[in-house]
Amino acid sequence: MAASASSQFSKIIGLVRKCTNVCGCDVWNPDYHTWAMTYFTITLVVFMYTSNGYTIYVELVYNNDWTVILRVFSIAGSTMQAQAKIQSTLEYETSLRELMVTYDLMYKEYEAKGGAYIKCLQKRVKNTWRMLIAFMLLYLIVAISMAVYPIYLYVVHNEKTLVMQFLVPGINHNTDRGHEILTVLHVIALGMGAFGHFGCDMFLFINIANLPLLTDLFKVKINEFNELVVQSNKNEQIRDMFWELLAWHQKYSGILRKTEKVYNLIFFVQLSTSCINILCTISCIFLKVWPTAMLFLIYSVIVLYTYCGLGTQIEHSNDDCVTIIYTECRWYDLPISEQHFLLLMLRMSQTTSSLSVAGMMPLNVNTALQLTKAAYSMGMMLMTNED
Repeated sequence: MAASASSQFSKIIGLVRKCTNVCGCDVWNPDYHTWAMTYFTITLVVFMYTSNGYTIYVELVYNNDWTVILRVFSIAGSTMQAQAKIQSTLEYETSLRELMVTYDLMYKEYEAKGGAYIKCLQKRVKNTWRMLIAFMLLYLIVAISMAVYPIYLYVVHNEKTLVMQFLVPGINHNTDRGHEILTVLHVIALGMGAFGHFGCDMFLFINIANLPLLTDLFKVKINEFNELVVQSNKNEQIRDMFWELLAWHQKYSGILRKTEKVYNLIFFVQLSTSCINILCTISCIFLKVWPTAMLFLIYSVIVLYTYCGLGTQIEHSNDDCVTIIYTECRWYDLPISEQHFLLLMLRMSQTTSSLSVAGMMPLNVNTALQLTKAAYSMGMMLMTNED
């Protein structure tokens, strides 16, 4: 017998929570409090900032290597993303917990009602599983490849290549022992970053990807409402369900506003630094100063377009809500007083705000295309100047 949608959703949450717990940020635990791993993760972020600054200083002053700026900033963007995710997670831990509880209860409540509701839940949880597996493979492939390839070059060809592009004070990476110690530190930082980014990204994706579920359930509710409307002896039930529809639309708008409030900083930092990551990584590929730059470029582009793609999904969900209210609801069979309230709901649905990047630009695929084109154009300019 196939697992229920609610049990599958619980498994997804449990799996992602294990990843965030590695970084000490499992705020979805009702009894959560900061502990040793939380402070270790924060210390690691500070360590990364310090090491990046030290690396730029050493390479510029002592080696006169200007490409270090490109190499360091390719990775530094991920450090800034980690800081934003930790900061937002700890600041809005209550709101994040409330969002997840809302979705969990929604799956359980509407699964019990059966019928078309189950189809909506199954469709949404399958899409969430696909996204989870795809990103798990992405993080595994990128992280393992970035760690293994430099180790392979060192062991087989005795070529000292850094796993990540930062140096540590007091460790001479030009010696065998220093290079080995630095490689271990790089692998630890890479592993912690992979776990942390995957966990926080997946919780963000789960919250946003399941928001259109409310629109799907709203459509089923509208169909049930239409069946009641054609029955003249169901006035009391019609009125009750009509108010339920109004409350459901308010719930959708409330969850959307809370989601944008929680992830506003993350959206801004993620998109701005992704653009910098892509620009610097493209330049590193052209200059041939970072062997695994192509892997990191692929990762950065995929994450950027996924974030923006989810924003586009919310835009479509808002449009679907308007369409459902106007074209599928039998509003013309309602009394005048109910029609006025339905008109108010329709107007509110037409002005529902979508997700944005700090209120400066919409979070959608068009924004991702513009950022990618800008980064690519600047990369081409740098390559032309180099030639």
